[in-house]
Amino acid sequence: MNRIANLASTNALVSRLMQTQSRVNDLQIQAATEKISQTYQGIARSSQRLVNVENSRDMLGNFVTNNGTADLRLKTMDAAVSGIRTAIVNFREALFEFEAGSGNEEQRIKDVQDAAFRAMNDIGIYLNSDADGRFMFAGGRVTTQPVDLGLTTLAAFQAQYNGESTIYPPTRDAHVGTNVTLAPAATGGLTMTGTDTITATTAGSLASIPVGATLTLADSASGNDGTYTVVSNDGTNITISGPMTVGASTITVGAPATPLNLGADATATLSVSSFYKGDTASQTQRVDQNRSFTMDINAIDPAFEKAIRAMGLMAQGVMGTNGGLDNHPERIDQALYLITSSLEITTMGSAPFGVEEKSNIAQVQQDMGYQRVLIDQTTKQHNKLIGYFDQNIIEMENINTTEVVARLLDQTRALELAYQAIARIQQLSLGKFM
Repeated sequence: MNRIANLASTNALVSRLMQTQSRVNDLQIQAATEKISQTYQGIARSSQRLVNVENSRDMLGNFVTNNGTADLRLKTMDAAVSGIRTAIVNFREALFEFEAGSGNEEQRIKDVQDAAFRAMNDIGIYLNSDADGRFMFAGGRVTTQPVDLGLTTLAAFQAQYNGESTIYPPTRDAHVGTNVTLAPAATGGLTMTGTDTITATTAGSLASIPVGATLTLADSASGNDGTYTVVSNDGTNITISGPMTVGASTITVGAPATPLNLGADATATLSVSSFYKGDTASQTQRVDQNRSFTMDINAIDPAFEKAIRAMGLMAQGVMGTNGGLDNHPERIDQALYLITSSLEITTMGSAPFGVEEKSNIAQVQQDMGYQRVLIDQTTKQHNKLIGYFDQNIIEMENINTTEVVARLLDQTRALELAYQAIARIQQLSLGKFM
């Protein structure tokens, strides 16, 4: 035997060398990533706490992201409501100016009706605002454009609402409260009597149609297709002309230019629809684990609906006809009450068409302002907590760079010495020793 080193001693030396090599590799990874370990197993004692802190941070991050999206929507809605407010205020000024002068001058009537028609169009455009691929005032139907006023020109509007036989719906229920289509299967067929009465064969089948609503009769075999105003309804019989009492007002609805043909009609369909194509679903925005608010403003919020109704009342009817504004000066006070009620929290005077819902532009803007402040304050608090959690995560995950580099240099030197020792030992033999 010539060599001093044997297999057992060599294996022991190589094992120690590989351990040193492993420590060098671990320290190199730590120095490169600045992390104590690449797995939770490497920090077993702190892993549960680290996971809890990371989950809390990620949850707050999700709240911040969702709140940012909600704030974008509220900004869009706030801008739209500000535009609507401007349109309503401008129209109210036009109403005040019209009220202060003669109500029989053709140009003045044309000007105020043009102003009403423009304001209705402007409000419709604002209510169709969208952001982030969603219509803001459509309730839960966020992919459906919520408002279709059916307005093309003032002349077309006045042709439909002549202010005499067909009047613009004076109440909220008649204006936007009903969307219904009654086919012959539901009514059992219709009978026209007295030139102004529609009777359903099935008793009570017409109960869903409110007084004051604009009723469309279509597909009639008797030639009665047209648009009419519901003057009275007992659930089975509807009349379309005569005195109609709504709240404190009595409105006389004249007979249509072409009276209803008498007789039975087994094919006619009755329908009532509003300009609103969305729904009344609300959406809840949770700003943190404990606080949330409801986003329930839609295009038929009374703040908007009352203004549109007031403008429709003023725009209907052509001057010089029985339904013209010159023959109905009471519409000015009616419209002014509705406009003021849509703008302000407090409205003086008596509601012309019965009790109105309380919502108004001032309250809507105040509610949205509160919601935006809540989002802003909560998001700032979340960001502070996220920063605190990040610092805690860094302290648990990250290395002390100076310490690790010092240990790496020490272990590197130890590895080099180990290689040198093995090389030296491998050269030893009994002959050299002796």
